Amino acid sequence: MTLILSNSAPLQQHYKSGITRSISSVAVTIALGTISSSVFALELTDYTEPDTEFDEAYIDFNANANDGNQDQTSYDALLNGFYNHQESTKDRVLNYRFGANYDASRGPSDDDRTRDDYGASLGVSSDNYFSETQDKLFWFGAADYAFQDSAEDDSAGFSVGIGYGRVWNATPLAKVLRIQEDLQETGQITGDISDEGARELADIVAKEDQYRAQEGEDTYRGVWYAEMEEVLRKEGLLAGDTLSALGAVRLDDVLFDEPISARRHGWLARAGVGMQLREFSGTVDNDPKLRFELEYAKPYGLTGQLLETAVYEPVFGDDTVHIITNRLSYTYEISDRVDWLNAWNLSFQQVGDEDDTRFVTNELTSTFLYHLTNELDLGLTLAANDEDVRPDNDNGDDEVNKSAVLGIRYRVK
Repeated sequence: MTLILSNSAPLQQHYKSGITRSISSVAVTIALGTISSSVFALELTDYTEPDTEFDEAYIDFNANANDGNQDQTSYDALLNGFYNHQESTKDRVLNYRFGANYDASRGPSDDDRTRDDYGASLGVSSDNYFSETQDKLFWFGAADYAFQDSAEDDSAGFSVGIGYGRVWNATPLAKVLRIQEDLQETGQITGDISDEGARELADIVAKEDQYRAQEGEDTYRGVWYAEMEEVLRKEGLLAGDTLSALGAVRLDDVLFDEPISARRHGWLARAGVGMQLREFSGTVDNDPKLRFELEYAKPYGLTGQLLETAVYEPVFGDDTVHIITNRLSYTYEISDRVDWLNAWNLSFQQVGDEDDTRFVTNELTSTFLYHLTNELDLGLTLAANDEDVRPDNDNGDDEVNKSAVLGIRYRVK
């Protein structure tokens, strides 16, 4: 049985009359990746509206256990959580990051005991642009703190400096493309949104927090959706006089329930000075440092996203410590239900002491995520991890550790 909701009243009236969000009976059958690039001459990289905001928050869990031909059941369980928040205006970009982890494991031998490790990290940064005439030149401030129970010490530091460039958040435009697909599929609109109309809709989508602050948490969606409806009316695309109640439900699903990952483009470079108060290896104690950072982001079509962040920090203490970190990731939306996440993480520390101390970690991961619901994902992760410690502490990490793990991801927001 198919239930079709229809009503000629405006969207704002739908919400005033008490229509609430529900699970739509219309299945999403066309994947985002199947949208032809010819629908819009406008590309995600053309979207450079500075007033945007986005949040990402996930909790990941995976575990495995073995019991057979061994003294006792062995197991390994890992819980990870992270939260990213960005607020962007013409003059400033603020970033907040929080992460936490917990790992518990036990070996197969009788004398193996349960070992656990846990940690958390917190970071904040602000890029402050000088003027409209120098719209890519900025000064920045950044601070971070992290602890890991198994590490020699906590990690804490701060830096200030100058930078050039900007990475733009194009997620609002990506949501508009998804809205068009869904409203066309359900017969709410009769054609393609123009480039100008897509920009106008994306600007409205990006101002959700402004609508929430002005109208209140309980009523802002009706006003917000009515503004979107007005753009579609000016475009001459509405199948009726207004969007139906089904249209309101579909907007709810796209804007709040579907896991649309952040879309970003652009590049920036930072150079500054700071202090490294502590460091995991225990080789740093309130030492001055330099910081050089490069960030690059590029979407590929409507389904791919490349992100690259590289940081080099020489820390000048009793022994100079060279710290290099690099994260390269590529995400591809195979369909509305399946994402493919790939990442390379490098951590390198070289200490200028007599022992030529070095800590190097290389990790490659490839994850297939299947969206069981709008908030819960089932994932298969293939990983390869290599650690190099000098001088060799005989910790058995000379070989590359390979794994294939099933896990669960919960999308908080």
